[in-house]
Amino acid sequence: MSERDQSVGTELLFENDVVRVWRMYLHPGEACRPHMHAHDHVLVYANPSLMEAREQGGTGVIRQPSDEGFVLYREVGTAGLPADHWITNVGDEDSTHYIVELLGPSRSATSQPPVHNGRVISGHAIDW
Repeated sequence: MSERDQSVGTELLFENDVVRVWRMYLHPGEACRPHMHAHDHVLVYANPSLMEAREQGGTGVIRQPSDEGFVLYREVGTAGLPADHWITNVGDEDSTHYIVELLGPSRSATSQPPVHNGRVISGHAIDW
């Protein structure tokens, strides 16, 4: 996972001066390329997905068991998130979620913790 990519999804669906919308589609066991979020963004999961995220140079794993309709919002701060990361679909089903980047300056001077609507897969917990 050494090749860095500016794409935050697997397919760019729409872009104008205000928003950029991506689809992230991963088969079971598939990982996206390392990327960094430079813009405040919203994630919306279209189906239940068991995802794990890792940061370059880090040793920890972030587990995100998102149910259908899981929505997450993140303010990245003026410098963007501090590290490249990638996600892996560790579930048994294909995973689809959408990333809506809010172009322009972040609403916050510093990176803020993500907030979400709590729709996680029953019997699982988000491990941040």
